[in-house]
Amino acid sequence: MAADDPLPVAANLLSSSMLVGDVVAGHGVTPFLQAAQTAGCKTANGVQMVEAVQELMLDFVLGN
Repeated sequence: MAADDPLPVAANLLSSSMLVGDVVAGHGVTPFLQAAQTAGCKTANGVQMVEAVQELMLDFVLGN
């Protein structure tokens, strides 16, 4: 993730009806999430996304 990397989706395609998630954990609000928030989107950062699936990941690893 370099500062000059392009967004994965053009900012003009984002709308307030969208939920935008960024799987990059540990970076807080990335430029992509900032663009989504500016467009009025609901957002989830990488840490929030990991927290949402950690039980499923643990079940998978433990074979439950």
